[in-house]
Parts: sequence; structure tokens; C-alpha cells
Amino acid sequence: MKSSSELTQAIDNDVGLQSKRKLLTVASLVLLALSFSGAAIEEANTFIFKIKFTNQNGLGILLVLSIIFLMIRYYNYAKQYHNQLYVLWSGRLLADPFFFSQNPHDPEDAYGLAFESSADEILHRYREEEFYWSYSYQCKLPFRRYIVHSWGSKLDYDGNVESINILRRFGVKKYLTTLYLEAIEQSQSFFTHRENLDILAPYMLGGLAIASYYLNAELMEMLQLLIPTKDN
Repeated sequence: MKSSSELTQAIDNDVGLQSKRKLLTVASLVLLALSFSGAAIEEANTFIFKIKFTNQNGLGILLVLSIIFLMIRYYNYAKQYHNQLYVLWSGRLLADPFFFSQNPHDPEDAYGLAFESSADEILHRYREEEFYWSYSYQCKLPFRRYIVHSWGSKLDYDGNVESINILRRFGVKKYLTTLYLEAIEQSQSFFTHRENLDILAPYMLGGLAIASYYLNAELMEMLQLLIPTKDN
């Protein structure tokens, strides 16, 4: 699994991803410009001839369909990075003492959701050298959260896997705390780990562009509130 810096470098060096992101960004910005300013595209230059647009509504629909197609194409290239981003932020989340903490002076004194939800075999053997234990964080819709345990003997090829539903095992209070910590971690990731915006920003821009087209009347009303009025 790549580290955060290795993932950032891989994203920067992915030519296919960069080209699809550029196309999606340009199409989204054009539609946003049309929605926010009410501008009209009179004609466009191609390599062979000029195209003059007389039906602006049709142009908007064309841009919306183009953005949807480009988002799908972009996702094809970005899927591998989505998986790696998930592993990185969920790993940082599980590093919180809420999930696992151990007394440095007393190895047997451990607590946290990951430890408390583990099987009896883990509780009794997790300190043994020939025993392995790992856990991960799993998100399922709608708002189902699990801690997935993997454990067994390093001498055997067979291992055990168990998924623990946090809400069912620990109740509403700890479940809501889990969602709160998850929201905090994901929010902070946009400011502290630029690879998150590198991958997710084109989707946000495309979604905003499509919403601005279909909610144009509401957008105009909002803009009127934001535009300063001039005193006569």
C-alpha cells in the first residue's frame, strides 16, 4: 500500500488521469460560467469549421450530458486512487485512541472499540509472536459502519475474518461518536492531504455545474442576495 506522499506522486504522474480531469474541469467551468453569468456561446472554432449555436438550451443539455460522461470516464481512471485514499484515511481514523489504545507500562491494559469488539481468541493471544491480528474500518450504505477483524496463527495459512457492526455491538452513543470522528478525519484530510482534493475536486466541480444548470432560478436569487446594492 502506498504512503500519502507516494500516492500524491502517482497521481501527478498519471497522464491519463490528468487528461480526463482537465476535460471534466473545462466542461464544468464552461457550464458554470453560463449558469452564473447568463452568457451565451455564439460560436466555437474547430479544426475544420466554425459552429454557431442558436439553441442555447440545447447547448446546456449537451454540456450536462458531456459532464456526466466525463465524470464516468474520470472515475474509470481514478477508481484505484479512491481505494487507496480510503485505506489511508480509515487507517488514520483507527489510530485514534477511541478505537485502540494500550497502556505502555502494562501491555495487558488495552481498550477501544477495535479491542473490545475482537474475538476471545484475540483477547487472549494478541501479544503472542506467532499470532497475527489486524483490523480495518468498513463503510456500507446507508451509514452502516463495521470493524473487520482478521486473525490467526502465522504458522497456518488459514485465518479468521469477522465483521462487527458498531451500532449493534456498542449502541447509539458510540456509533454516533464513530460517525463524528469519521467526519472530522475526512474534513481535515481535505486541508492536510492534498491528494484528496486532487481526486475528488473534479466530481465536486462537475456536480456543482450540473446543479447550477437545473437550479438556475434559485441560484440567481442567491446571487442577488450576495451582490452589494448601490445607493442611488
